[in-house]
Amino acid sequence: MKLLFISPRIPYPPDKGDRVRSSHELQAFIERGHEVHLLAFADDLNDLNYRLDLGRMCATVEIIPLRRVWAVARSLVNLALLRPLVRGYFASRKMRRLVRRAVSDNDFDAVFVCSSPMAQYVPRELASRAVVDMADVDSEKWRDLAGRANPLRSWICSLEWRRLREYEYKVVARFANTVVTTRREADLLNRLDEFTRRARLRTIADGVDLDHFRPSSQSPDTISPRLVFVGAMDDFANVEGARYFAEEVFPLIRSRESRAKFSILGANPTVEVKKLARYPGVIVTGEARDARPYLREATLCVVPLRRARGARGGVLEVMAAGKAVVASPGAVAGLRVVNGEHLMIADSPRKFADAALEVIRDASLRESLETQARHFVEAEHDWKTLLHRLVELVEAVGMRENRPGRLNARAFKG
Repeated sequence: MKLLFISPRIPYPPDKGDRVRSSHELQAFIERGHEVHLLAFADDLNDLNYRLDLGRMCATVEIIPLRRVWAVARSLVNLALLRPLVRGYFASRKMRRLVRRAVSDNDFDAVFVCSSPMAQYVPRELASRAVVDMADVDSEKWRDLAGRANPLRSWICSLEWRRLREYEYKVVARFANTVVTTRREADLLNRLDEFTRRARLRTIADGVDLDHFRPSSQSPDTISPRLVFVGAMDDFANVEGARYFAEEVFPLIRSRESRAKFSILGANPTVEVKKLARYPGVIVTGEARDARPYLREATLCVVPLRRARGARGGVLEVMAAGKAVVASPGAVAGLRVVNGEHLMIADSPRKFADAALEVIRDASLRESLETQARHFVEAEHDWKTLLHRLVELVEAVGMRENRPGRLNARAFKG
C-alpha cells in the first residue's frame, strides 16, 4: 500500500507528548511493508536533525519549519474569520503545495492524518480514503480552560471550543474513519447520528512499549522515599501539576516523612518549574534522555494533573515500568483502571498525601499495585495489539476503493 502520512509534528523519536503515538503509528505502517510518504511540521528546529532517520524509514520526507510567531498570528486571523484557532496555527501554503505535489506524483491508496487540524490538507478526492487520528477531542480542552481562565481568556476559549467542536463534527462526517483514544472521547461527539458513529468513528487506545518499559528487580527506597513526576515541563498541564504537588501536597507528606524527596523529571522546565526547587525536598532534574533509571529509584510515581486530557501515555509508561502510582482523577480519565487495585486515585491535597504515605509505608499494598499496574497495561495497552488494529483499519479503507463494482476516483485521473 502506498500511504500519505500527514503530521503536525515530526513523528520521531517516540519521546514526548503526541509524538509517542504518531511515531509508533508511523513505525507500524513501515514494519507492515507499506510505502510511506511523510509530510510534517517541525515546531522545534532541533527536530530537523531527525530528517535523516525518517529518510531511512520513509519513501519521501518533507519537513516544514513552523515559526511560532507566525503560527500565532495566523491563529488570531482565524479568530476574526470565525474559524478555529488551531486550524490557523497549522495553516500553511507551502504544506498545501507539497500535498498537491505528492498527490500528483503518487497514486496513494490511503491517507493517514495525525490530529484534526491537519485534516484541512486532505484533497477532496482523497477524503474517502483518509483516516484521521483525532486521538482526543481537543475542543474539550478549550472548554475546560474556559471555565478556569480570566474573563478575556475565558471568552476566547469558549469561542474556540464551540468552533473547534463544529470542525470536529465535520471531520468525522467527511472522512472514511476518525479515530479517538477512549469511549469517553467518542461520547463527547454526541451530536453525531448513530449511523455515523458506527460507520466512521473508531476507538483505539493509547499504548505503551512493553519491551522498553519493564519492571525492575531493584527495591525502592522507603527510608528516604522518592516520589517522581515525569512529563514535558513546558506543557501547561504538567507545569500546573508540578506546582500543585510541590506547593499543596508534598508539604503534607514531608510533615510526616521528613526524608521524602520529590523529583520533577522532564524536558524544558519553565522558570516556574525551576523555582519549585526552593522547597525542601523538591528536586528539578530537567531533561533525561532515558527516564527508566529514575523510575527504578522511585518509591512511587505521582501524576497530579488537574487539566490532564491527553496525558494518559505518561501514566501508562510508569505503570508498565511496574511502579505504584498515585494520580488525580483527570490524569486517568478514560482508562479502565480500578482505584486501589491498579493504582490510587486522589482528588484533593489531603487525600493525595494520605494515599502516597499509605503506599510508602505499606509494602504489601505497594507490591500489589506494582504487579497489577503491569498486568493492566499488558492486557489493555500493548502497542503491538493496538497498532495491528489501526493498520488493518487503514488497509481496509485503502482496499475499499479497489473492490470490483465500486467507483475508483483514481481511474479518472488525467
